[in-house]
Amino acid sequence: MTPLQPRHLLPLTGEDPAGEAVWTPTATLTWVELENRALRLAHALGTRGVAPGERWAVLAHNRVEWPEFLIGNARAGTRMAPLNWHLRDRELAELLVDSGARLLVVDDSLEETGRRAAEMAGLDADAVMVLGSTYESWLAGSPDSPPSERPMGSSLLYTGGTTGRSKGVTRSDASGPVSRWADRGSAWGSQARLPGRGVGLVTTPMYHSLAQGFVAAALARRHTLSILPRFDPLTTLAVIEARGVTSTPMVPTQFIRLLKLEPEIRSRHDLGSLEWVLHTAAPCPPWVKREMIDWFGPVIYELYGSSEGTGPVICSSREWLEHPGTVGRASDALTLSIVDDDGRDLPPGEIGTIYVRRHDGAPEYHGDPAKTAASRLPDGRFTVGDLGWLDGEGFLYLADRRVDLIITGGSNVYPAEIEGVLSEHPAVADVAVFGIPDEEFGEQVKAVVEPLPGTDPDPDEILAFARERLAGFKTPRSLDLVDRLPREAHGKLKKRLLRDPYWT
Repeated sequence: MTPLQPRHLLPLTGEDPAGEAVWTPTATLTWVELENRALRLAHALGTRGVAPGERWAVLAHNRVEWPEFLIGNARAGTRMAPLNWHLRDRELAELLVDSGARLLVVDDSLEETGRRAAEMAGLDADAVMVLGSTYESWLAGSPDSPPSERPMGSSLLYTGGTTGRSKGVTRSDASGPVSRWADRGSAWGSQARLPGRGVGLVTTPMYHSLAQGFVAAALARRHTLSILPRFDPLTTLAVIEARGVTSTPMVPTQFIRLLKLEPEIRSRHDLGSLEWVLHTAAPCPPWVKREMIDWFGPVIYELYGSSEGTGPVICSSREWLEHPGTVGRASDALTLSIVDDDGRDLPPGEIGTIYVRRHDGAPEYHGDPAKTAASRLPDGRFTVGDLGWLDGEGFLYLADRRVDLIITGGSNVYPAEIEGVLSEHPAVADVAVFGIPDEEFGEQVKAVVEPLPGTDPDPDEILAFARERLAGFKTPRSLDLVDRLPREAHGKLKKRLLRDPYWT
């Protein structure tokens, strides 16, 4: 990578600083505007008491300021806590308290929620900065000179809370001098096989690690970024065609929504510019993967990872077709192993808990040394509780999360397999499978389905569809229809909200 000038974190050397760096439907930024705004933000944070090493939080939808948040935070040496805007006031307040945030930057559309949460967390009114004219005046009052060299700032990422309360994660790779920020982003891009140049598109929420990792890597590799406020299938296809998008991260639920568009609608758009479509965050049913490769071409890549840094484990379309069901092989950042309940390594082909050794160290849960210790083996390997196996060539296959494993009549049942089958039904938009109590078998298989809009499916007919494709002990004993499943915008399903009432 070309050495950067001391002033810049972005690869401006020898390029056109006035070229477009970030596009949204309502605003754009050039490379030099983005760099200068990030510099002003780094200084402005100090005026609100956010010194290097201190925390601040962001509660905002996808918008043009997100890249400057990431770069300004790196420049300032601070810890930015991106907050999930789906959360309620009290949940947000708990995260503000847990993170120790001194400042909350909030979207104008979320101001009321943000102020209530800040008040509950004990922050005064001046600790809330509203995007728009107030934020712009704040930036304008600060210089755009580069701060002194210091350790780079990083994000304090909170887990999705799919198995319990969200926990802040301190990543092992979030260190080094600030001048290495672009190198770190480019290294992630290399591990994830992101093309060197192009046009990126973000439709997943920016509070999630997937979008943030992609944005940092894309900017470091001189991609122009396109950011949509939310995912919409038709808008996404139109923007890919109109802007010549080459690279975009997605999640399997987005794939399913795209695939369930009418064929005539899907065929309207020229998607030939696409070179790299990365999916992650949830298991991808095999039929979805095959149809996306047939439609988009062999540009589909899969990433297995987590906020804690269990990845990237990467798989190309070709590798997946040659090893159906795999999520790929470990990048050079880590080593994988499969471990049984007694802490012994298992041979290829046997299912156990997936453990990771990051070559730069293990992550920590912010303010929770007990959870940190519980996630580790004595030799430093750590897990997030996923189950899977490795084949003889080192390809990883996922079974499910340990907390989601169903044991019925002594047999292990993995919900992801059943969800993949049910998602093929033409009237199913989304599905969750989990275990509920059963006096005879210990647990029985339960399914909850979100119907595709405009359909009125019969639960018995969907169960008959499943019985034709699954062994009897895997077929759900009962199935409920709901208007919407509790899935995060980045694809994670809060299955505990469905499962817990049956067990409490």
